[in-house]
Amino acid sequence: MMDDGHCAAVCDVPAEAMYGRDACVARVVDAATGTATGAVTGTAGTPLVLVTGPAGIGRSTVLAAAREAFAARGLPTLTLRVARNERDRPYSLAARLSAELAVRHRNGDPRRAVAVRAAAPGAGPDTGRQLAAELRTSLAASGAPVVLIDDAQWADPGSRAVLLTLLRAPGAGPVRFVCAFRPSPADPEGDRAALERLRAAGLAEVVPLRPLGSAEVRALVAQQLQAKPSPSLLGYLNRECRGRPAAVLTALAGYRRSDSLCVFDRHAFLPSPNRPPSLPAGLPPVEYLRQLGGLVWPVAKALAVLHPLGPEAARLVSEAVGADADEVGAALTELWAEGVLWQGPRPGHWRFRLPLLASALITCLGPYERRRLAQLAVTAIWAGEATADGPYLAEQLVAAGRFVDARRASGELIALGTAAMLEDGYAAERRLRAAAELATEPERRARALLAHAATCCIHLRHTDALESAWTVLSEHAGLVTPEALLEMEMIYVVSLGGVADRAALTEICEGGWRKLPGGEGHRSLTRALALCHLDRWREADECLTRRREAWAREGGTVAALGMLFSDCIAAYLGRTEAFDRMAAAPPGWPLWSEESRHRFEQLSQLARALMALGELDRAQRLLAAHALPSDYRPLPDRVVADSLAGRWDPALSLARLGLATGLSVGDLPTHTLMSRETSIILGARGQLARAREVIDRARAVQPVALHLLALAEWCLDLSLGDLQRGNQVIADALTLAVERGLVVGTEELWLMRAVSELAGGDRAAAQRCLDELSRIADQLGTGRARMCRLLGTAVVHQDRAAADEAIRVVRHRAQPLEQADTMTMLVRHRLADPSLLHEAYALYGDLDALLRRAQLRNVMRGYGLALPRQSQTTAENERLLATLVAEGLTNRELAVVLEVSEKSVESRLGRLFKRTGYRSRVELTSAMLTGEYPG
Repeated sequence: MMDDGHCAAVCDVPAEAMYGRDACVARVVDAATGTATGAVTGTAGTPLVLVTGPAGIGRSTVLAAAREAFAARGLPTLTLRVARNERDRPYSLAARLSAELAVRHRNGDPRRAVAVRAAAPGAGPDTGRQLAAELRTSLAASGAPVVLIDDAQWADPGSRAVLLTLLRAPGAGPVRFVCAFRPSPADPEGDRAALERLRAAGLAEVVPLRPLGSAEVRALVAQQLQAKPSPSLLGYLNRECRGRPAAVLTALAGYRRSDSLCVFDRHAFLPSPNRPPSLPAGLPPVEYLRQLGGLVWPVAKALAVLHPLGPEAARLVSEAVGADADEVGAALTELWAEGVLWQGPRPGHWRFRLPLLASALITCLGPYERRRLAQLAVTAIWAGEATADGPYLAEQLVAAGRFVDARRASGELIALGTAAMLEDGYAAERRLRAAAELATEPERRARALLAHAATCCIHLRHTDALESAWTVLSEHAGLVTPEALLEMEMIYVVSLGGVADRAALTEICEGGWRKLPGGEGHRSLTRALALCHLDRWREADECLTRRREAWAREGGTVAALGMLFSDCIAAYLGRTEAFDRMAAAPPGWPLWSEESRHRFEQLSQLARALMALGELDRAQRLLAAHALPSDYRPLPDRVVADSLAGRWDPALSLARLGLATGLSVGDLPTHTLMSRETSIILGARGQLARAREVIDRARAVQPVALHLLALAEWCLDLSLGDLQRGNQVIADALTLAVERGLVVGTEELWLMRAVSELAGGDRAAAQRCLDELSRIADQLGTGRARMCRLLGTAVVHQDRAAADEAIRVVRHRAQPLEQADTMTMLVRHRLADPSLLHEAYALYGDLDALLRRAQLRNVMRGYGLALPRQSQTTAENERLLATLVAEGLTNRELAVVLEVSEKSVESRLGRLFKRTGYRSRVELTSAMLTGEYPG
């Protein structure tokens, strides 16, 4: 992206940040010094080493690193950088080199330096020979330094001839030039032939810098951010930066500048993967193009917008810059020669070699320029003179604004935005917002705002959804259908919850709902939803039950949503009959045949409630039988589904994205469920501090149904040996659930409490817990509740038949963690064959649950069971130990977690540091965070 020499300055990063160039630096140094493998002993090295590659590939960085390597070997160096305007000044580079040598090695006589520089402008037929002779003498007298020349492509022909003479007849001493050189497709064939002859004669070696591979880009980004980049971030950087380090750093700086890069748990994410970085207008490569003069600069800017239009782009560029085709063609050819453009894949098609450069050029356009270019593009597409894909047209419609027919543009943007509502939230939001601004008729503006609010709510972008929904409610309520009005009221409440405006939610619950424009049925639903967002579930249920006649008689959307809300809330409170009927036959829902987003909402809500009840298998069957109208599913729902199904890596990646960007708040109670699952995964993998952080964030961000977090927190307390605190967490969670009237998720808590009471010797208390668990299992009628009752019965009554049935049930439910935990519990209580521990151990292994595996190994040793091969166990123990160290655990805490002595911990840490080469906990932690740990 940038001229190599300016990369560090613009991106505010050191040159050492470059990755993937160590081998190139070593090759350059070895070639120049004659130490390469196979070199003749005693040789002085190759006289000319060319480091080649396009702008931004890292040539200057390699040159700087080579200079440091030469200095480390005690070799003197001299560095020059050639400016572009020197290519037209005869013998400029040769004269500068001679002057520098004169100043350095002739007692610094400035008069001689001036005299040598003055020789170039008045160059005569003997100037080249004189400079060559002078340089041979100076180089020999100076101890033959390694001369490093940056941007050697700008060297004038005379200087090239002088240096070529030195290479072919080194004279009194060895000559070594290391040059950074940017090739051009316009380089004369004769120059290429001359270089090949030098290579054939052993006088030159070319070291091409290849684009960074994906792994190298990942390492570079991790070093810069001290966090692992997400796949979407890496995908953008690989696609737009084409492996050029400077471009990668520029893009990262752009994302930082616009605060559109989010980091959580040392992982970096883009909230909107399709949103480009914010690039400054003064980037060096952009300024370089600006200074080329003539039409090059305006043509480059125009083409940045118009190039997707193929062969029609050149004509439109001519119209935009007010020049004829030949003049524009000459400018395009110059950009091609500069390595900015390439032609293809068909004649007349121009493309930017570096896509990010096109984005940077667009930022340089003024408001009028940008709209004018967008107008040209849209007009050509509308007239059938050019073709482009839908996203390109939509982007130009957004940019053109009122420079094109506003009525037609707003209509097309509504259509294009609505089509992208589920698949591409960022694009849909932009299009629909622009459509609302362009719309001249109030009805059309309202329609655009409706779709915009719905899109933002679907993608959990609550601030924008809140604004559009309130605009409809306060300004356009009389222009939309009752169904649309209700939808805006729902979005308004959900978005208030998403932005944590508890005061506004409370106002709605305490009478503010009367101020909303909808009817009595609307207001009942709105108030109930606000109560849920305040964790007042019993009141929400009472509101819907008491006002059922009001919302049911309105029919349509009001009755349908009232039914959906009422049945789901009742299921959370332990009354599942109506919910089960709806989940079994969703096409019977009143709005099933209406717009796709209504089906999407119903299926999402039903699947969400089923997963909250632990019924992953039923949720999967529901979605398989009645496919969502889009592949899109809300992020928290995907996390919960993946976690329960044992797909922990994608679940954790999505959870980090949601927690980093806030794209998990709003839908109830999935944010709490997502936080629970994330904490369970992190805790099982030994990341105890981060697991605790997720729980704390859930309580602070959206404190709804917090009793669902208790199981994850209890596991953390037990891992750290704090059984008393763990038991109190369970007791407090059950108290909270009773206060809220919530039954969902309490069956697991009553099971844990029963087991704890039994372990404490209070069999009567354990039986009371089991009685409560049985009552809840009868209420819910779910597979998870049944499994918990069987487990409780087996443990409290030492019932082998219940234990056998529990194992059968968990295998049928096919949730790997639940299955492994159940088997382990039953074996620990001597209610199942110890051989089941092998199966549980394998399940933990599939989940990469390092801590659970280590804990289970201790149990297996107690039963005399054979463990996997020692090498695998040792590697896992070391990785777990490194993970726990990175979590900040003390030696005493490590001993508790690993169930060993502190002395054993010290011994293990010593072996770990010795094997990895890390000298401290800080170094080990840093390596774990950036993915450099070798384990």
